[in-house]
Amino acid sequence: MRLILLPIAYLLNLMPSFLLNGLVWVFSQFLFSFVRFRREVVFQNLNLAYAGDKSPTEIKRIARQNYAHYVRTFFELIQSITWTRKDFLKKTKLFWTSVQEQINSGRGGFLLTSHLGNWEFAIQTASAWGMPCDVIVKKQRGKFTKEFFEWYRTRFGARILYESTSPHDIFRSLSEKRFVVFVLDQFMGPPIGVPVKFFNLEAGTAAGLALLMEKNPAALFSSYSFRDESGVVQVHIQKEALPVFNDQERVARLYQRTQFYNDVLEGQIRSYPEQWIWLHRRWKEFRGNSRWSLKSQLLAICLVFTLQACSSTKMAATPTGIEIPVDPKIEVPVFNNTDSTEEVETRPVPTNKEKKPIKIGSDKKISKKTTPALSIVPVDKVPFEVGEIDLTWLALPAGKGVLEVRDGTTIQGRPTFHLWGNVLSSKMVDTIYHVDNTIESFIDQAGFIPYKFLLSMFETAQKKETRVVFDHPNEKALYWSKRISQKWGDQDIDKTDSIVPQSRDMFSALYYARALNYELNKKQNFWVYENGQNLNIELMPVAREMITSGAGVFQCWKIKVDVKLNGVLRPTGDLYMWLSDDSKKYLVRFDAKIKIGSLLGRLVSVKER
Repeated sequence: MRLILLPIAYLLNLMPSFLLNGLVWVFSQFLFSFVRFRREVVFQNLNLAYAGDKSPTEIKRIARQNYAHYVRTFFELIQSITWTRKDFLKKTKLFWTSVQEQINSGRGGFLLTSHLGNWEFAIQTASAWGMPCDVIVKKQRGKFTKEFFEWYRTRFGARILYESTSPHDIFRSLSEKRFVVFVLDQFMGPPIGVPVKFFNLEAGTAAGLALLMEKNPAALFSSYSFRDESGVVQVHIQKEALPVFNDQERVARLYQRTQFYNDVLEGQIRSYPEQWIWLHRRWKEFRGNSRWSLKSQLLAICLVFTLQACSSTKMAATPTGIEIPVDPKIEVPVFNNTDSTEEVETRPVPTNKEKKPIKIGSDKKISKKTTPALSIVPVDKVPFEVGEIDLTWLALPAGKGVLEVRDGTTIQGRPTFHLWGNVLSSKMVDTIYHVDNTIESFIDQAGFIPYKFLLSMFETAQKKETRVVFDHPNEKALYWSKRISQKWGDQDIDKTDSIVPQSRDMFSALYYARALNYELNKKQNFWVYENGQNLNIELMPVAREMITSGAGVFQCWKIKVDVKLNGVLRPTGDLYMWLSDDSKKYLVRFDAKIKIGSLLGRLVSVKER
C-alpha cells in the first residue's frame, strides 16, 4: 500500500498550499452535497449534542467544516508517508511539559484521547519527540491496511497493543515507564460498556481504563490535537487532576471514573467541534445490561468441566434419530428454608459392589432420615446468565461453544433451571473430525442439584444419546445410553448406580462451582457422577489475575482444577480456569493439556438473560 501511495504523497507535498486548499474544498463539497456520505449521521449527532445550544445554520456550518476536516486529514496522512522524524518536529507542534516531568521522574502513565483533530498525527508527533507510547487499537480488517497502519504508527518508536491485549501486557508497559493510550470516544455497548453521559446524553463507553486504574492508580494524562488557523496540527498533552472516587462499591467507582473521562473528552471536543469524528454513531441505543451493572456487577458464564462433556440432547426427537425412553419416576429431597448454602460434606466414594452403608466421619449409619436436608440458594445469589465461549484446539480455531440458562420444567413440584449448551466444530476442524454436540441439565432452582442430564453427540465417528435421572433421596443415578458407531461398535446401556448425596452431573457442576466463595489457597471439594464413576472435584484458587478477553477486562481467580477424567479429554498436565472475581464468576479463560493436544478457551461475549 505504501508503494501505491508514495507517488501521491510526493505530489501532494510539492503542491502549493492554495491548490491543496482548493482540492480540499472541492472534495469536501462533493462528499457533503453529492455523495452525502453518512451525512444523516453527522447532522443527527450534531443536533443531539447541541440541542437548544446552536441554530440550524450553525449546525450546518459545523457539518460542512467537518467534511473539509476529514478530507484534509486524509491528505495529511498521505503526505506524511514520506515525512521523517525531523519533518514531524518541524511541521507539527507538541505541548507536553507535564509528560516530560513524568518521564524525568522515571514513571509512565495512562493517556486518554479521542478522534479529535488529526489523531494519527498526534501519536506520530509525540513519538517523534521521544514520548514512549503504547496505543490500544482495533485490528484493521484488511491485510494490507493492517500492515500499513502498523508500520505508520510504530515507525518512530510507538508500539501497538490490540484490544485483545492482556492487562499483564498493559501493566508491563507501565513498568517500562511507557504511556498506555486509550481512545475512548467510540460507542461500546453491553456487556463491556457502561451507560454514562456524553454531551448530556447516555453513551455506552468502554470501562477498561476505569478498571485498570482501579487496580493500578498510575498518573492520568489527556491528549487532544487540532488544526490551528495556519493549518498546523497542534498536539496538547496535560496531566489530569483526578477527583476522589471514594464510593465503597467498586462498580459505582467504575461508573464515576468513566464519567470523568467522558467529561474530559467532551470539554476538548466542544472547543473544536468541527474537527471531531461526528460521522461515528456515538449515541446508539444501549440495549441490555452492562456487565458493570450497579445492581449485578459482572455477568457470568461457565466452568471448565464442560470440556469433558461439551454436548447435549433434546427430548424424543433428537438430531441423531435415537429415541430416548420415558423418564423414570424419582423422589425429590427435603430442603432447608435457609438464606445461605451449606458446605457439602466429603463422603467415601460409593460403588455398586460395596453394599455397606456410607459413613461421615464416624461409625453412625446414614439413612434417608438422617441425611442432611439441602440448603436453599437465595434468588439474588443465583449467578446464571446467557453467554458464549470461543474454543481453541491444537492452536487452531476449534469452533464455538454456547451456554444458556433457560426456564426449566417442574419436576415433582420443584421448579428447575434448564441449563443448555452446544459445541459446534469450525469448518477447519470439520475436515478432520466433525462435532455438533449438545448438553442439558435440569437443576433445582433452590438447591442447585440436578434431576436430569441429557447428552447428544453427533460426530463423524458416532451418534450417541445419553440420559441420567437423579434420585437423590435414594442415592441413585439411573443411567441410560445408546451409541451407533461403525468405528467403535454399537452400544446400549441401561443401569442404576449409587451416588454420593447431593452429587452433580458434569455440566451442572460448573454452575454449582460458580456459586462457591473462593479464598486464596483454600480448596473447594464436591462430588460429580459421570457414567458409573463418582468423581471428587477439587478446586484450588492459586492466584488473582487480570485477564483480557473478547468480552472485556476481568479481575479473575486463577483456579487449579483436579478431576480424574478418561478418554481423549483426559488432562495430561495441569488444568486451570480463570473465574471472574465477582458475584457471577464467569469462566473467562481455561487451559488444559489433554491426550490429543491442548484445549484452550477464551470468553468472547456475554448476553443478557
